[in-house]
Amino acid sequence: MIDYKTLKHSDNGMPTWDAFLGPILQVASTKNIWKRQELIQSVLNEINLPEELMALQYPSKYHDLVAPNRINWALSDLKISGLLTAPKRGLYQITSLGQDALNKYGINITREYVHSQPAYLEHQKKIKSKKEFDNEITEEQTFELSEKQIKDWFEKQNSDLSETLIAKLRKTDPYQFEEMMVKLLNAMGYKGTNGQSVVTQKSNDGGIDGIINQDPLGLRTVYIQVKRYAENNVVGSPEINSFFGALRRKQADRGVFITTSSFTKDAKEAAKQLNIALVDGEMLTNLMIQYKVGVQVSQTYELYDIDDDFFDRVNYRYRK
Repeated sequence: MIDYKTLKHSDNGMPTWDAFLGPILQVASTKNIWKRQELIQSVLNEINLPEELMALQYPSKYHDLVAPNRINWALSDLKISGLLTAPKRGLYQITSLGQDALNKYGINITREYVHSQPAYLEHQKKIKSKKEFDNEITEEQTFELSEKQIKDWFEKQNSDLSETLIAKLRKTDPYQFEEMMVKLLNAMGYKGTNGQSVVTQKSNDGGIDGIINQDPLGLRTVYIQVKRYAENNVVGSPEINSFFGALRRKQADRGVFITTSSFTKDAKEAAKQLNIALVDGEMLTNLMIQYKVGVQVSQTYELYDIDDDFFDRVNYRYRK
């Protein structure tokens, strides 16, 4: 049994689509042939997903369940990469390549590993070379996207962007990273009209990496500590307590602790008691995308709908 809480997850606790890669292979290895729905349900059972997450739906008229949808994304990439095979439509089977990956990495198989497989790279190459997406569509060839497919595609793109962004942040110079985090908080509104935001000196910062004065007199001040850590370097309660000590020396009663990794359960409990806001790697990239810090819009698409109010107003005038 896998504890779903240990998997990479969204802010609401739901495992991300790529967090299902390892659990899928682990479940698939226990039987020769799997039907798609049977495999999906067995994966959900294996991670013991609670009822509230099992019932979580996308906010659209289709009311699709989030968990099975994310497993389907993972199934697709595992099949493309050759870690799973489909002997018949709707049936799945783990390959020798998939078994080797499972033996080596267990459930900690990443999207980077899956996407580095020769079969996946060849698949991407073929997609790139196809002209169907650029040439006009003939009468015999139609390409339709539902609202659900569009939402799913955007969710996967944002997930991939978050992964690329966090990898880039972990390679950034620590002092530059501190400046980026101050800019992010500024973009989020943590800065008064005449307030200042500064990054502390590289030495002698007393455990404070950034200071945001939300008013000219500094009466409403946000103190920041940031840790540009690798994914496996988890922040524990001692670091939270140390940060709290730095806040006490500043006679401050609140602060923000930002890391590119994650926090232990003890760290989260300590932060809650000490009035310290925590931002882990996943929340950080989500915020940077939301507030457009370190990212830019590459393309914009607009969807239109009928303006019924417009027609009602015109019809009303003519009825009069």
